[in-house]
Amino acid sequence: MVKEADRFAEEDKQKRDAIDTKNQADSVVYQTEKQLKELGDKVPGPVKEKVEGKLQELKDAISGGSTQAMKDAMAALNQEVMQLGQSLYNQPGAAGAGGAGPAPGADAGSSDSGSKGPDGDVIDADFTDSK
Repeated sequence: MVKEADRFAEEDKQKRDAIDTKNQADSVVYQTEKQLKELGDKVPGPVKEKVEGKLQELKDAISGGSTQAMKDAMAALNQEVMQLGQSLYNQPGAAGAGGAGPAPGADAGSSDSGSKGPDGDVIDADFTDSK
């Protein structure tokens, strides 16, 4: 009797984990697609292709139904999304907001830098916070 109850509890736990993982995976797919759409042409082509490839792998894992496959695909996609964020920060426009190199230029035209910097930061902050 005890073994049967334990087995039932374990199955229930696995089902809950599977449902939670699927919900999380669906959310990651939605957030990633939304971010790609919002960022549009700011995303470098090769980076976008990698993210979209991992996104498709996650979609395939969701339809396959394997909890572990979904977890692995989410981890891989999150890794690419982090690379996406880094590539955006490394672009010349984004580097001007926080890079050490443009500091003299920021002093010379502080009003221009001031107006461009926050716009870029707001977009990046939304991108980071939405994870």
